[in-house]
Amino acid sequence: MQYLLAAVVALPLLGAVGALLPSRPSPDRHPGRKRFALPLSSGLRGRNPDQAVLRHGVTLTGVVLAAALALAVGFDHDHPARMQATTDISWIPALDIRIHLGVDGISLPLVVLTALLTFLCALYSYFHMPTGPSPKAFVALLLVLEAGTLATFAVLDLMLFFLAFEMVLIPMYFLIARWGGAGKQAAAWKFILFTLLGSVVMLLGLLLIGLKSGTFDMVALATDNGPKAQLSHTVQVLAVLAVGIGLAVKSPMWPLHSWLPDAHTAAPTVGSVLLAGVLLKMGTYGFVRIALPITPEGMHTFAPYLAALAAIGIIYGSLACLALVRQGAKGDLKRLIAYSSVGHMGFVLLGIASMTPTGVNGALFANIAHGLITGLLFFLVGALKDRYGTTDLDALSGSTGAALYGKAPRFGGLLAFGAVASLGIPGLAGFWGEMLAMFGAFRPAAGLSRPAFLTFMVLAGLGTLLTAAYLLLVVRRVCMGGTPHLAPIAPLGAADPADPDSGPAAETPAPAPAIPDIAHYEYAAWTPLAVLTVLAGLWPAALLGLTDPAVQQLLGGGK
Repeated sequence: MQYLLAAVVALPLLGAVGALLPSRPSPDRHPGRKRFALPLSSGLRGRNPDQAVLRHGVTLTGVVLAAALALAVGFDHDHPARMQATTDISWIPALDIRIHLGVDGISLPLVVLTALLTFLCALYSYFHMPTGPSPKAFVALLLVLEAGTLATFAVLDLMLFFLAFEMVLIPMYFLIARWGGAGKQAAAWKFILFTLLGSVVMLLGLLLIGLKSGTFDMVALATDNGPKAQLSHTVQVLAVLAVGIGLAVKSPMWPLHSWLPDAHTAAPTVGSVLLAGVLLKMGTYGFVRIALPITPEGMHTFAPYLAALAAIGIIYGSLACLALVRQGAKGDLKRLIAYSSVGHMGFVLLGIASMTPTGVNGALFANIAHGLITGLLFFLVGALKDRYGTTDLDALSGSTGAALYGKAPRFGGLLAFGAVASLGIPGLAGFWGEMLAMFGAFRPAAGLSRPAFLTFMVLAGLGTLLTAAYLLLVVRRVCMGGTPHLAPIAPLGAADPADPDSGPAAETPAPAPAIPDIAHYEYAAWTPLAVLTVLAGLWPAALLGLTDPAVQQLLGGGK
Protein backbone atom coordinates (compact mmCIF):
# COMPACT_ATOMS: atom_id res chain seq x y z
CA MET A 1 0.00 0.00 0.00
CA GLN A 2 2.81 2.44 0.78
CA TYR A 3 4.39 1.78 -2.63
CA LEU A 4 1.00 2.26 -4.24
CA LEU A 5 0.54 5.70 -2.68
CA ALA A 6 4.10 6.68 -3.60
CA ALA A 7 3.40 5.60 -7.18
CA VAL A 8 0.20 7.66 -7.28
CA VAL A 9 2.21 10.77 -6.36
CA ALA A 10 5.36 10.06 -8.41
CA LEU A 11 3.96 8.61 -11.67
CA PRO A 12 2.56 11.91 -12.97
CA LEU A 13 5.97 13.56 -12.55
CA LEU A 14 7.70 10.75 -14.44
CA GLY A 15 4.98 10.96 -17.08
CA ALA A 16 5.57 14.71 -17.46
CA VAL A 17 9.25 14.07 -18.16
CA GLY A 18 8.32 11.41 -20.70
CA ALA A 19 5.86 13.76 -22.44
CA LEU A 20 8.65 16.28 -23.08
CA LEU A 21 10.96 13.76 -24.74
CA PRO A 22 11.03 13.91 -28.55
CA SER A 23 8.79 11.46 -30.36
CA ARG A 24 10.40 9.11 -32.83
CA PRO A 25 9.11 7.01 -35.73
CA SER A 26 8.32 3.42 -34.78
CA PRO A 27 7.61 0.33 -36.89
CA ASP A 28 4.01 -0.45 -37.77
CA ARG A 29 2.27 -3.61 -38.86
CA HIS A 30 1.22 -1.90 -42.07
CA PRO A 31 4.19 -1.25 -44.37
CA GLY A 32 4.55 2.26 -45.66
CA ARG A 33 2.58 3.90 -42.83
CA LYS A 34 4.69 5.95 -40.44
CA ARG A 35 3.75 5.95 -36.74
CA PHE A 36 5.28 7.92 -33.88
CA ALA A 37 5.85 7.03 -30.24
CA LEU A 38 7.50 8.50 -27.16
CA PRO A 39 10.74 6.83 -26.00
CA LEU A 40 9.26 5.93 -22.59
CA SER A 41 6.04 4.57 -24.07
CA SER A 42 6.94 2.93 -27.36
CA GLY A 43 3.71 0.97 -27.33
CA LEU A 44 1.66 4.18 -27.57
CA ARG A 45 1.86 5.05 -31.23
CA GLY A 46 0.11 7.80 -33.11
CA ARG A 47 -0.23 9.06 -36.65
CA ASN A 48 1.84 12.08 -35.62
CA PRO A 49 3.83 13.23 -32.55
CA ASP A 50 0.88 15.24 -31.23
CA GLN A 51 -1.44 12.25 -31.17
CA ALA A 52 1.25 10.11 -29.55
CA VAL A 53 1.78 12.55 -26.67
CA LEU A 54 -1.96 13.01 -26.10
CA ARG A 55 -2.35 9.23 -25.95
CA HIS A 56 0.54 9.18 -23.49
CA GLY A 57 -1.36 11.65 -21.26
CA VAL A 58 -4.52 9.53 -21.31
CA THR A 59 -2.57 6.39 -20.49
CA LEU A 60 -0.55 7.91 -17.63
CA THR A 61 -3.57 9.53 -15.98
CA GLY A 62 -5.48 6.28 -16.47
CA VAL A 63 -2.74 4.33 -14.69
CA VAL A 64 -2.75 6.85 -11.83
CA LEU A 65 -6.54 6.56 -11.55
CA ALA A 66 -6.29 2.76 -11.48
CA ALA A 67 -3.67 3.00 -8.73
CA ALA A 68 -5.83 5.42 -6.74
CA LEU A 69 -8.82 3.09 -7.04
CA ALA A 70 -6.65 0.15 -5.96
CA LEU A 71 -5.55 2.26 -2.99
CA ALA A 72 -9.20 2.90 -2.13
CA VAL A 73 -10.05 -0.81 -2.42
CA GLY A 74 -7.09 -1.82 -0.25
CA PHE A 75 -7.83 0.87 2.33
CA ASP A 76 -8.87 -0.49 5.74
CA HIS A 77 -12.41 0.87 5.84
CA ASP A 78 -12.88 -0.41 9.38
CA HIS A 79 -10.24 2.05 10.65
CA PRO A 80 -10.51 5.16 8.44
CA ALA A 81 -9.17 7.43 11.19
CA ARG A 82 -5.75 5.72 11.05
CA MET A 83 -3.12 6.95 8.61
CA GLN A 84 -2.54 4.18 6.08
CA ALA A 85 -0.12 3.47 3.24
CA THR A 86 2.45 5.56 5.10
CA THR A 87 6.00 6.33 4.03
CA ASP A 88 8.30 8.16 6.46
CA ILE A 89 11.84 8.91 5.27
CA SER A 90 14.21 11.57 6.62
CA TRP A 91 14.85 14.27 4.00
CA ILE A 92 16.46 17.29 5.72
CA PRO A 93 17.59 16.09 9.19
CA ALA A 94 18.78 19.52 10.35
CA LEU A 95 15.23 20.85 10.14
CA ASP A 96 13.52 17.51 10.84
CA ILE A 97 11.77 17.68 7.46
CA ARG A 98 10.69 14.23 6.31
CA ILE A 99 9.17 12.66 3.22
CA HIS A 100 6.06 11.59 5.10
CA LEU A 101 3.11 10.31 3.08
CA GLY A 102 -0.18 8.75 4.13
CA VAL A 103 -3.95 8.85 3.65
CA ASP A 104 -6.94 8.56 5.95
CA GLY A 105 -10.68 8.92 5.51
CA ILE A 106 -10.32 12.68 4.99
CA SER A 107 -7.69 12.67 2.25
CA LEU A 108 -8.50 9.43 0.38
CA PRO A 109 -11.70 10.75 -1.33
CA LEU A 110 -9.80 13.84 -2.51
CA VAL A 111 -6.99 11.69 -3.95
CA VAL A 112 -9.49 9.61 -5.92
CA LEU A 113 -11.39 12.73 -7.07
CA THR A 114 -8.16 14.33 -8.32
CA ALA A 115 -7.12 11.22 -10.22
CA LEU A 116 -10.59 10.87 -11.77
CA LEU A 117 -10.94 14.49 -12.91
CA THR A 118 -7.42 14.59 -14.37
CA PHE A 119 -8.04 11.39 -16.33
CA LEU A 120 -11.34 12.72 -17.68
CA CYS A 121 -9.63 15.98 -18.69
CA ALA A 122 -6.85 14.08 -20.48
CA LEU A 123 -9.43 11.90 -22.26
CA TYR A 124 -11.46 14.94 -23.31
CA SER A 125 -8.33 16.71 -24.56
CA TYR A 126 -7.31 13.70 -26.65
CA PHE A 127 -10.41 14.18 -28.78
CA HIS A 128 -10.72 17.95 -28.36
CA MET A 129 -7.34 19.57 -27.76
CA PRO A 130 -7.68 23.27 -26.77
CA THR A 131 -6.30 25.79 -29.21
CA GLY A 132 -2.74 26.72 -28.34
CA PRO A 133 0.90 25.64 -28.56
CA SER A 134 2.28 22.12 -28.79
CA PRO A 135 0.37 19.32 -27.03
CA LYS A 136 3.69 18.20 -25.52
CA ALA A 137 3.79 21.13 -23.14
CA PHE A 138 0.05 20.82 -22.47
CA VAL A 139 0.28 17.17 -21.42
CA ALA A 140 3.42 17.78 -19.34
CA LEU A 141 1.78 20.68 -17.49
CA LEU A 142 -1.38 18.64 -16.90
CA LEU A 143 0.68 15.84 -15.33
CA VAL A 144 2.72 18.22 -13.15
CA LEU A 145 -0.53 19.80 -11.98
CA GLU A 146 -1.87 16.35 -11.07
CA ALA A 147 1.31 15.45 -9.20
CA GLY A 148 1.23 18.62 -7.12
CA THR A 149 -2.44 18.24 -6.24
CA LEU A 150 -2.12 14.58 -5.28
CA ALA A 151 0.95 15.36 -3.18
CA THR A 152 -0.95 18.12 -1.34
CA PHE A 153 -3.55 15.59 -0.20
CA ALA A 154 -1.00 12.85 0.61
CA VAL A 155 1.90 14.56 2.41
CA LEU A 156 2.05 14.75 6.20
CA ASP A 157 4.88 17.25 6.63
CA LEU A 158 4.19 20.98 6.77
CA MET A 159 7.10 21.93 4.50
CA LEU A 160 6.21 19.25 1.95
CA PHE A 161 2.63 20.48 2.09
CA PHE A 162 3.80 23.99 1.24
CA LEU A 163 5.97 22.76 -1.65
CA ALA A 164 3.14 20.67 -3.08
CA PHE A 165 0.68 23.53 -2.53
CA GLU A 166 2.92 25.83 -4.60
CA MET A 167 3.77 23.23 -7.21
CA VAL A 168 0.39 23.59 -8.92
CA LEU A 169 0.67 27.35 -9.51
CA ILE A 170 3.10 27.33 -12.43
CA PRO A 171 1.31 24.69 -14.55
CA MET A 172 -2.08 26.35 -13.98
CA TYR A 173 -0.60 29.74 -14.88
CA PHE A 174 0.66 28.42 -18.22
CA LEU A 175 -2.55 26.48 -18.94
CA ILE A 176 -4.46 29.75 -18.64
CA ALA A 177 -1.89 32.01 -20.32
CA ARG A 178 -1.10 29.75 -23.30
CA TRP A 179 -4.29 27.78 -23.95
CA GLY A 180 -6.90 30.21 -22.57
CA GLY A 181 -9.33 32.54 -24.29
CA ALA A 182 -9.84 36.31 -24.30
CA GLY A 183 -8.05 38.14 -21.50
CA LYS A 184 -5.91 35.10 -20.72
CA GLN A 185 -2.68 36.99 -19.92
CA ALA A 186 -4.29 39.34 -17.41
CA ALA A 187 -6.25 36.48 -15.81
CA ALA A 188 -3.13 34.32 -15.50
CA TRP A 189 -1.15 37.13 -13.88
CA LYS A 190 -3.96 37.89 -11.47
CA PHE A 191 -4.16 34.21 -10.51
CA ILE A 192 -0.43 33.87 -9.88
CA LEU A 193 -0.07 37.15 -7.97
CA PHE A 194 -3.00 36.49 -5.63
CA THR A 195 -1.96 32.94 -4.84
CA LEU A 196 1.75 33.69 -4.49
CA LEU A 197 1.20 36.59 -2.12
CA GLY A 198 -1.12 34.46 -0.02
CA SER A 199 1.41 31.62 -0.01
CA VAL A 200 4.24 33.84 1.24
CA VAL A 201 2.18 34.73 4.30
CA MET A 202 1.19 31.07 4.74
CA LEU A 203 4.85 30.01 4.71
CA LEU A 204 5.55 32.34 7.63
CA GLY A 205 2.75 30.71 9.60
CA LEU A 206 3.99 27.19 8.84
CA LEU A 207 7.55 28.13 9.86
CA LEU A 208 6.20 29.62 13.09
CA ILE A 209 4.44 26.34 13.92
CA GLY A 210 7.46 24.21 13.07
CA LEU A 211 10.05 26.30 14.88
CA LYS A 212 7.97 26.78 18.03
CA SER A 213 6.94 23.12 18.28
CA GLY A 214 10.22 21.61 17.13
CA THR A 215 8.69 19.53 14.32
CA PHE A 216 6.90 19.85 11.00
CA ASP A 217 5.22 16.45 11.28
CA MET A 218 1.47 16.97 10.86
CA VAL A 219 0.49 13.70 12.57
CA ALA A 220 2.55 14.44 15.68
CA LEU A 221 1.31 18.02 15.80
CA ALA A 222 -2.33 16.87 15.69
CA THR A 223 -2.14 15.06 19.04
CA ASP A 224 -2.88 16.92 22.27
CA ASN A 225 0.03 15.39 24.18
CA GLY A 226 2.53 15.93 21.35
CA PRO A 227 4.59 18.92 20.16
CA LYS A 228 1.37 20.98 19.88
CA ALA A 229 1.64 21.53 23.65
CA GLN A 230 4.56 23.89 22.93
CA LEU A 231 2.32 26.25 20.98
CA SER A 232 0.98 29.07 23.17
CA HIS A 233 -2.33 30.79 22.53
CA THR A 234 -0.59 33.78 20.96
CA VAL A 235 1.46 31.58 18.65
CA GLN A 236 -1.65 29.70 17.57
CA VAL A 237 -3.53 32.93 16.83
CA LEU A 238 -0.65 34.30 14.74
CA ALA A 239 -0.22 30.96 12.96
CA VAL A 240 -3.92 30.70 12.06
CA LEU A 241 -3.94 34.30 10.82
CA ALA A 242 -0.92 33.71 8.55
CA VAL A 243 -1.77 30.21 7.35
CA GLY A 244 -5.44 31.09 6.99
CA ILE A 245 -4.75 33.96 4.59
CA GLY A 246 -2.93 31.66 2.17
CA LEU A 247 -5.59 28.98 2.44
CA ALA A 248 -8.43 31.51 2.11
CA VAL A 249 -7.06 32.81 -1.20
CA LYS A 250 -7.07 29.32 -2.66
CA SER A 251 -10.46 28.36 -1.15
CA PRO A 252 -11.58 31.07 -2.38
CA MET A 253 -13.06 33.11 0.48
CA TRP A 254 -14.73 36.48 0.02
CA PRO A 255 -13.16 39.10 -0.36
CA LEU A 256 -10.01 37.28 -1.55
CA HIS A 257 -11.87 35.63 -4.42
CA SER A 258 -11.58 38.25 -7.16
CA TRP A 259 -8.96 36.29 -9.12
CA LEU A 260 -11.34 33.35 -9.60
CA PRO A 261 -13.96 34.67 -12.09
CA ASP A 262 -11.28 36.03 -14.43
CA ALA A 263 -9.25 32.81 -14.24
CA HIS A 264 -12.28 30.62 -14.97
CA THR A 265 -13.53 32.81 -17.80
CA ALA A 266 -10.16 32.82 -19.57
CA ALA A 267 -9.07 29.23 -18.84
CA PRO A 268 -9.57 26.40 -21.34
CA THR A 269 -12.30 23.91 -20.50
CA VAL A 270 -10.03 21.38 -18.80
CA GLY A 271 -8.30 24.18 -16.90
CA SER A 272 -11.63 25.34 -15.49
CA VAL A 273 -12.59 21.78 -14.57
CA LEU A 274 -9.38 21.21 -12.63
CA LEU A 275 -9.36 24.66 -11.08
CA ALA A 276 -12.89 24.28 -9.70
CA GLY A 277 -12.88 20.54 -9.12
CA VAL A 278 -9.47 20.14 -7.48
CA LEU A 279 -7.46 23.29 -6.81
CA LEU A 280 -10.13 25.03 -4.74
CA LYS A 281 -10.22 21.97 -2.47
CA MET A 282 -6.57 22.44 -1.50
CA GLY A 283 -7.37 25.53 0.57
CA THR A 284 -10.29 24.03 2.48
CA TYR A 285 -8.34 20.79 2.99
CA GLY A 286 -5.56 22.83 4.59
CA PHE A 287 -8.04 24.31 7.07
CA VAL A 288 -9.17 20.80 8.05
CA ARG A 289 -5.74 19.17 8.12
CA ILE A 290 -3.69 22.01 9.64
CA ALA A 291 -5.74 24.78 11.28
CA LEU A 292 -8.33 22.66 13.10
CA PRO A 293 -6.11 19.98 14.71
CA ILE A 294 -2.78 21.82 15.10
CA THR A 295 -3.94 25.29 16.18
CA PRO A 296 -7.40 24.73 17.73
CA GLU A 297 -7.21 27.72 20.09
CA GLY A 298 -6.29 30.09 17.28
CA MET A 299 -8.98 28.57 15.09
CA HIS A 300 -11.52 29.05 17.89
CA THR A 301 -10.60 32.74 18.02
CA PHE A 302 -11.06 33.28 14.29
CA ALA A 303 -13.99 30.87 13.72
CA PRO A 304 -16.73 33.55 14.03
CA TYR A 305 -14.94 35.80 11.52
CA LEU A 306 -14.41 32.89 9.14
CA ALA A 307 -18.09 31.98 9.41
CA ALA A 308 -19.16 35.59 8.81
CA LEU A 309 -17.01 35.87 5.67
CA ALA A 310 -18.31 32.49 4.50
CA ALA A 311 -21.93 33.63 4.90
CA ILE A 312 -21.18 36.88 3.05
CA GLY A 313 -19.55 34.86 0.28
CA ILE A 314 -22.65 32.69 -0.08
CA ILE A 315 -24.92 35.72 -0.49
CA TYR A 316 -22.43 37.66 -2.61
CA GLY A 317 -21.84 34.79 -5.02
CA SER A 318 -25.58 34.24 -5.47
CA LEU A 319 -26.32 37.94 -6.04
CA ALA A 320 -23.48 38.19 -8.55
CA CYS A 321 -24.94 35.23 -10.45
CA LEU A 322 -28.41 36.80 -10.42
CA ALA A 323 -26.94 40.00 -11.85
CA LEU A 324 -25.22 38.04 -14.63
CA VAL A 325 -28.26 35.96 -15.59
CA ARG A 326 -30.72 38.80 -16.01
CA GLN A 327 -31.73 39.68 -19.55
CA GLY A 328 -29.61 42.35 -21.20
CA ALA A 329 -26.72 42.06 -18.72
CA LYS A 330 -24.44 40.39 -21.27
CA GLY A 331 -23.55 37.88 -18.59
CA ASP A 332 -21.06 35.13 -19.33
CA LEU A 333 -22.21 31.61 -18.39
CA LYS A 334 -18.70 30.50 -17.54
CA ARG A 335 -18.24 33.51 -15.27
CA LEU A 336 -21.58 32.77 -13.64
CA ILE A 337 -20.49 29.26 -12.69
CA ALA A 338 -17.24 30.72 -11.32
CA TYR A 339 -19.19 33.06 -9.04
CA SER A 340 -21.40 30.15 -8.02
CA SER A 341 -18.24 28.42 -6.77
CA VAL A 342 -17.65 31.33 -4.38
CA GLY A 343 -21.06 30.62 -2.87
CA HIS A 344 -20.68 26.84 -2.77
CA MET A 345 -17.25 27.03 -1.16
CA GLY A 346 -18.79 29.41 1.38
CA PHE A 347 -20.80 26.43 2.68
CA VAL A 348 -17.55 24.47 3.03
CA LEU A 349 -15.93 27.27 5.03
CA LEU A 350 -19.07 27.67 7.18
CA GLY A 351 -18.99 23.99 8.08
CA ILE A 352 -15.30 24.20 9.00
CA ALA A 353 -15.87 27.34 11.07
CA SER A 354 -18.50 25.55 13.20
CA MET A 355 -15.68 23.31 14.51
CA THR A 356 -18.15 20.45 15.03
CA PRO A 357 -18.03 16.93 13.56
CA THR A 358 -21.32 17.57 11.76
CA GLY A 359 -20.10 20.78 10.16
CA VAL A 360 -16.66 19.47 9.18
CA ASN A 361 -18.17 16.29 7.71
CA GLY A 362 -20.55 18.50 5.73
CA ALA A 363 -17.62 20.59 4.51
CA LEU A 364 -15.74 17.50 3.31
CA PHE A 365 -18.84 16.12 1.62
CA ALA A 366 -19.53 19.48 -0.05
CA ASN A 367 -15.94 19.50 -1.30
CA ILE A 368 -16.43 16.24 -3.18
CA ALA A 369 -19.91 17.17 -4.41
CA HIS A 370 -18.70 20.52 -5.72
CA GLY A 371 -15.83 18.84 -7.55
CA LEU A 372 -18.19 16.43 -9.32
CA ILE A 373 -21.00 18.88 -10.14
CA THR A 374 -18.98 21.95 -11.06
CA GLY A 375 -16.53 19.84 -13.03
CA LEU A 376 -19.49 18.56 -15.06
CA LEU A 377 -20.89 22.07 -15.53
CA PHE A 378 -17.59 23.46 -16.80
CA PHE A 379 -17.31 20.55 -19.25
CA LEU A 380 -20.81 21.33 -20.52
CA VAL A 381 -20.26 25.07 -20.81
CA GLY A 382 -16.99 24.51 -22.65
CA ALA A 383 -18.75 22.23 -25.12
CA LEU A 384 -21.53 24.81 -25.49
CA LYS A 385 -18.94 27.43 -26.40
CA ASP A 386 -17.42 25.07 -28.97
CA ARG A 387 -20.84 24.69 -30.61
CA TYR A 388 -21.94 28.33 -30.53
CA GLY A 389 -18.66 30.22 -30.28
CA THR A 390 -19.86 32.11 -27.21
CA THR A 391 -21.01 31.70 -23.62
CA ASP A 392 -22.86 35.03 -23.55
CA LEU A 393 -26.23 34.38 -21.94
CA ASP A 394 -28.07 36.92 -24.07
CA ALA A 395 -26.72 35.24 -27.21
CA LEU A 396 -27.65 31.79 -25.90
CA SER A 397 -31.25 32.76 -25.11
CA GLY A 398 -34.07 33.94 -27.31
CA SER A 399 -35.57 32.43 -30.43
CA THR A 400 -32.18 32.26 -32.17
CA GLY A 401 -30.25 31.08 -29.12
CA ALA A 402 -29.39 27.64 -27.82
CA ALA A 403 -32.86 26.30 -26.90
CA LEU A 404 -31.09 23.04 -26.14
CA TYR A 405 -34.18 20.99 -25.36
CA GLY A 406 -35.24 21.27 -28.98
CA LYS A 407 -31.89 21.35 -30.78
CA ALA A 408 -29.79 18.95 -28.66
CA PRO A 409 -32.11 17.31 -26.12
CA ARG A 410 -29.53 15.06 -24.45
CA PHE A 411 -27.13 17.98 -24.07
CA GLY A 412 -29.92 20.17 -22.68
CA GLY A 413 -31.07 17.45 -20.29
CA LEU A 414 -27.56 16.97 -18.91
CA LEU A 415 -27.07 20.73 -18.47
CA ALA A 416 -30.38 20.92 -16.59
CA PHE A 417 -29.28 17.95 -14.45
CA GLY A 418 -26.03 19.72 -13.55
CA ALA A 419 -27.89 22.90 -12.66
CA VAL A 420 -30.42 21.05 -10.49
CA ALA A 421 -27.60 19.15 -8.76
CA SER A 422 -25.74 22.41 -8.12
CA LEU A 423 -28.74 24.06 -6.45
CA GLY A 424 -28.74 21.28 -3.84
CA ILE A 425 -31.91 19.32 -4.53
CA PRO A 426 -32.40 16.29 -2.22
CA GLY A 427 -31.30 13.01 -3.72
CA LEU A 428 -28.22 14.46 -5.43
CA ALA A 429 -24.73 15.07 -4.04
CA GLY A 430 -25.06 18.82 -3.61
CA PHE A 431 -27.74 18.50 -0.93
CA TRP A 432 -25.91 16.70 1.86
CA GLY A 433 -22.86 18.91 2.23
CA GLU A 434 -24.83 22.15 2.41
CA MET A 435 -27.39 20.69 4.81
CA LEU A 436 -24.74 19.31 7.19
CA ALA A 437 -22.78 22.58 7.08
CA MET A 438 -25.91 24.47 8.15
CA PHE A 439 -26.60 21.88 10.86
CA GLY A 440 -23.09 22.50 12.15
CA ALA A 441 -23.80 26.24 12.26
CA PHE A 442 -27.09 25.57 14.06
CA ARG A 443 -25.18 24.14 17.03
CA PRO A 444 -21.52 25.25 16.84
CA ALA A 445 -18.69 24.10 19.09
CA ALA A 446 -18.65 25.04 22.76
CA GLY A 447 -17.52 28.60 23.35
CA LEU A 448 -18.70 29.92 19.99
CA SER A 449 -21.61 32.38 19.90
CA ARG A 450 -24.72 30.43 18.95
CA PRO A 451 -26.81 33.53 18.07
CA ALA A 452 -24.10 34.64 15.65
CA PHE A 453 -23.90 31.23 14.02
CA LEU A 454 -27.68 31.02 13.80
CA THR A 455 -27.55 34.28 11.87
CA PHE A 456 -24.93 32.82 9.54
CA MET A 457 -27.10 29.72 9.09
CA VAL A 458 -30.10 31.86 8.10
CA LEU A 459 -27.96 33.74 5.58
CA ALA A 460 -26.75 30.43 4.17
CA GLY A 461 -30.36 29.25 3.88
CA LEU A 462 -31.22 32.43 1.99
CA GLY A 463 -28.27 31.69 -0.26
CA THR A 464 -29.77 28.33 -1.20
CA LEU A 465 -32.95 30.09 -2.36
CA LEU A 466 -30.97 32.60 -4.42
CA THR A 467 -28.93 29.73 -5.89
CA ALA A 468 -32.11 27.98 -7.00
CA ALA A 469 -33.34 31.23 -8.58
CA TYR A 470 -30.33 31.91 -10.79
CA LEU A 471 -29.76 28.29 -11.82
CA LEU A 472 -33.39 27.83 -12.83
CA LEU A 473 -33.12 31.05 -14.82
CA VAL A 474 -30.06 29.62 -16.58
CA VAL A 475 -32.02 26.50 -17.50
CA ARG A 476 -34.96 28.64 -18.64
CA ARG A 477 -32.85 30.84 -20.90
CA VAL A 478 -30.34 28.33 -22.30
CA CYS A 479 -32.33 25.10 -22.46
CA MET A 480 -35.82 26.43 -23.24
CA GLY A 481 -34.96 29.65 -25.06
CA GLY A 482 -36.54 33.05 -24.66
CA THR A 483 -39.91 34.20 -25.92
CA PRO A 484 -39.44 35.56 -29.45
CA HIS A 485 -40.80 39.01 -30.24
CA LEU A 486 -43.05 38.42 -33.25
CA ALA A 487 -44.60 41.00 -35.55
CA PRO A 488 -48.37 40.79 -36.14
CA ILE A 489 -49.19 38.08 -38.64
CA ALA A 490 -51.76 38.58 -41.35
CA PRO A 491 -54.70 36.16 -41.53
CA LEU A 492 -54.01 32.89 -43.27
CA GLY A 493 -53.99 33.35 -47.01
CA ALA A 494 -53.97 37.13 -46.87
CA ALA A 495 -51.37 39.00 -48.87
CA ASP A 496 -49.85 42.39 -48.44
CA PRO A 497 -49.94 44.28 -51.72
CA ALA A 498 -46.79 46.15 -50.75
CA ASP A 499 -44.87 42.90 -50.15
CA PRO A 500 -44.73 40.47 -53.04
CA ASP A 501 -43.27 37.78 -50.76
CA SER A 502 -46.19 37.89 -48.32
CA GLY A 503 -48.83 35.24 -48.20
CA PRO A 504 -49.29 31.83 -46.62
CA ALA A 505 -45.73 30.71 -47.31
CA ALA A 506 -44.28 33.78 -45.56
CA GLU A 507 -45.91 32.83 -42.26
CA THR A 508 -43.86 29.64 -41.83
CA PRO A 509 -40.88 30.41 -39.56
CA ALA A 510 -37.45 29.21 -40.63
CA PRO A 511 -36.34 26.06 -38.81
CA ALA A 512 -33.81 26.56 -36.03
CA PRO A 513 -30.29 25.52 -37.01
CA ALA A 514 -29.33 22.12 -35.64
CA ILE A 515 -26.26 21.63 -33.47
CA PRO A 516 -24.43 18.40 -32.60
CA ASP A 517 -25.74 16.58 -29.58
CA ILE A 518 -23.41 14.80 -27.14
CA ALA A 519 -20.53 13.05 -28.93
CA HIS A 520 -19.13 9.67 -27.89
CA TYR A 521 -16.01 11.12 -26.23
CA GLU A 522 -18.17 13.61 -24.34
CA TYR A 523 -20.29 10.76 -23.02
CA ALA A 524 -17.10 9.06 -21.83
CA ALA A 525 -15.84 12.18 -20.05
CA TRP A 526 -19.13 13.35 -18.51
CA THR A 527 -21.02 10.17 -17.59
CA PRO A 528 -18.82 9.24 -14.57
CA LEU A 529 -19.43 12.66 -13.01
CA ALA A 530 -23.20 12.44 -13.49
CA VAL A 531 -23.35 8.88 -12.14
CA LEU A 532 -21.24 9.69 -9.08
CA THR A 533 -23.40 12.77 -8.39
CA VAL A 534 -26.45 10.51 -8.20
CA LEU A 535 -24.71 7.79 -6.18
CA ALA A 536 -23.33 10.26 -3.63
CA GLY A 537 -26.78 11.79 -3.28
CA LEU A 538 -28.54 8.46 -2.78
CA TRP A 539 -25.83 6.80 -0.67
CA PRO A 540 -24.07 9.53 1.37
CA ALA A 541 -23.01 6.99 4.00
CA ALA A 542 -20.35 5.68 1.63
CA LEU A 543 -18.44 8.95 1.98
CA LEU A 544 -19.51 9.97 5.48
CA GLY A 545 -18.50 6.55 6.77
CA LEU A 546 -14.94 7.36 5.69
CA THR A 547 -14.74 10.94 6.91
CA ASP A 548 -16.64 10.83 10.21
CA PRO A 549 -14.23 8.63 12.27
CA ALA A 550 -11.27 10.64 10.96
CA VAL A 551 -12.98 13.95 11.77
CA GLN A 552 -13.93 12.74 15.26
CA GLN A 553 -10.31 11.83 15.96
CA LEU A 554 -9.00 15.03 14.39
CA LEU A 555 -11.23 17.27 16.52
CA GLY A 556 -10.58 15.13 19.59
CA GLY A 557 -6.86 15.78 19.58
CA GLY A 558 -5.90 12.38 18.20
CA LYS A 559 -8.07 10.42 20.63
